[in-house]
Amino acid sequence: PPRALYPTPCTGRLDTMPKIGGFEEPEILSSEGSWQITGKINGMVNIKLEPGEACCGEVGSMEYFQEGVHMDTKFSGKGIFGAASSWASGESPFRMVFTNEADTTLYVGLTPNQPLGNIIPVKLTEHTDNIINAKLGAYMGSMGKNIRTKVDFKRPSCASCCACICGGPSPMIQRISTDNEAEDTAFLTAMGTIVKRRIAAGEKIKVDTDALVAFEDSIQFDATRTGDCSPKGCCLVCCGGEGLWLTTLTGKDDTDGGFVWLQSYNMDKLDSLLVTERQENENNGGGAPIEASEMVR
Repeated sequence: PPRALYPTPCTGRLDTMPKIGGFEEPEILSSEGSWQITGKINGMVNIKLEPGEACCGEVGSMEYFQEGVHMDTKFSGKGIFGAASSWASGESPFRMVFTNEADTTLYVGLTPNQPLGNIIPVKLTEHTDNIINAKLGAYMGSMGKNIRTKVDFKRPSCASCCACICGGPSPMIQRISTDNEAEDTAFLTAMGTIVKRRIAAGEKIKVDTDALVAFEDSIQFDATRTGDCSPKGCCLVCCGGEGLWLTTLTGKDDTDGGFVWLQSYNMDKLDSLLVTERQENENNGGGAPIEASEMVR
């Protein structure tokens, strides 16, 4: 039979598909074999812990861990102020820590807390200053115990004050970093399908204002109007479904460019869908959905 009839071996990336537009999906298997992502939407990351190794997860993300793994909690930052900064970045002030106290290899499973969540592995040492910027609450877990999250202004990456307010994420962002290059893998979570793309210096792409999940310091973003003041422009703004603004991402000229991560879905779309479904049910005589407190298990 022709060679094409046989499946291509999995290499942790969808290499069989062309990277149309330069976009690609994140890895699902580490090159060292220390973690593997199972499933996509609402998937799970399985983490391998050698004796003495540890990993972290946000509160509520634990799916399973084997006997011999010790589960504990710690502040999500250095001291009370560090925990407060992490809390302001969309995380809990506390973080779950899983440590292998046995003498054999053991496993831990973590899952996203948000609906339609997809897991994004990020190797921080491959990015500028071992740091990436993400939307609030993006952190889900990490290898080791040294990866930090804190809140910061996104102003240094903005082309203008308008971009800071209207250009995608809120004026506050989550900074994820590490000082220990041996523990440099963080797991983020976002909704829908996740793609990443490298933007070269001087290159520009325009994206939906809710699509941006994470970006490097070498990326600058701006807010550009969807349409002008002409009749066609006003019609585009009012009827195009994209609102008044688009987010323009540009690789900074004094850098080699950098990576951005985009999501295909967001909470606004989900909320809008749920509201529409509820209104249709009420109009059809179905009434409102039963509240969780009224359900009988």
